[in-house]
Amino acid sequence: MQTQALTPEQQNWLKTNTIMPTLFVVIILGVFGGIFTCLFTGLKGTLFFTIFTAAASLLIFAVLVAVGLHVYNNLMDLHDGVAQVHTGKLNIKKQTHRSPRTFYAEFDHIGSVTIMGDVYEKLEEGKTYRVTYSPRTRRGWEVDLRS
Repeated sequence: MQTQALTPEQQNWLKTNTIMPTLFVVIILGVFGGIFTCLFTGLKGTLFFTIFTAAASLLIFAVLVAVGLHVYNNLMDLHDGVAQVHTGKLNIKKQTHRSPRTFYAEFDHIGSVTIMGDVYEKLEEGKTYRVTYSPRTRRGWEVDLRS
């Protein structure tokens, strides 16, 4: 397995994708805390309050788990300090149609990686590429055509 040191830009991208979701969770928890406090003072002991508390707790737990996994994967890729480099044939490329668009490329022996739109446009299915990516976040940093 070949590796390549992360560039400062790649490190900054991983740092941003660690910090921003964490800030989002802190803000959301603050909002929910405020709502919970308001409801607690007026509706304590009612059935609505009990159901709301249970539903909000489940929702908060699910969000914390999802964001926690996202942050953990970014931190681990950042901690490793290297991206993996593999060569593989492009099987399929696809994009989401909702905003913001996300672009994916699926390669033999690599799997699916997220790529930038300008890279996506240049890819041709069936051709072999050298792919530099972070293994946990599945972020494709560079995709170069191999001859």
